[in-house]
Amino acid sequence: MSNKRKALKKIAKCLELSNSSNINEAAQAIKMAQSLMRKYGLGQDDIDFIGLGKTTSETILPSIINQSILKIIRSINRKFAVECVLINYKGLKKAEFIGVAERAIFAAFAFDIIYREMNQEIGQFKNSLSGSGNEQTVISKRVNSFLAGWIEGAIEKLPQLDTIDNYDKKMSNFIDNEFKNLDREQFKKQMAEAIATMTQDYEKGVQKGKKINIAQPVSSNQPKPKAKPKKLSNL
Repeated sequence: MSNKRKALKKIAKCLELSNSSNINEAAQAIKMAQSLMRKYGLGQDDIDFIGLGKTTSETILPSIINQSILKIIRSINRKFAVECVLINYKGLKKAEFIGVAERAIFAAFAFDIIYREMNQEIGQFKNSLSGSGNEQTVISKRVNSFLAGWIEGAIEKLPQLDTIDNYDKKMSNFIDNEFKNLDREQFKKQMAEAIATMTQDYEKGVQKGKKINIAQPVSSNQPKPKAKPKKLSNL
């Protein structure tokens, strides 16, 4: 058997291992496959392609996605240099992250953790307000302030991975192009109005959000989500 044929068999084996639920094992398998492809003369486009994958989060989302969920998704996209697609799931939604395979795995894993912790913290905060005698409008305002702060704190806790292919610059150029006609003064006014509605619970939320542990599994029995790296057709 030729050396190149042996290498192709090894690459195929690496691709199988890249479906591992172990993040480190999957990432190492992809790097090994890329190294073998480079060694035996496959093009850079093929090498980059083999490292791409998609991971669907375990979280089942409502059919209508609110602004809090969208903010979490946008932040994960920016921090991990991935893209998220909302896919249909039995009449509801799931978040699917696409990009470099190990980043897509980590992004879906982080999303599941943040979404779960967010709901738990909001539930606890609401319970703490029961029996306070406050009107429902006041309670809603306090809950919304706490939620906004918690999301900010949790996002701040997310690791900032190295950018890929000038990702930040490309995104910045895209945003500048898409929103070049944005009325910035009107935007500032809207931001000021939003901040004015916040209560002191915002800062409480920030501090709570910063305590999130992204390395913590969603549950003790639940494996980390699997990536589904694309495979080259000639393998």
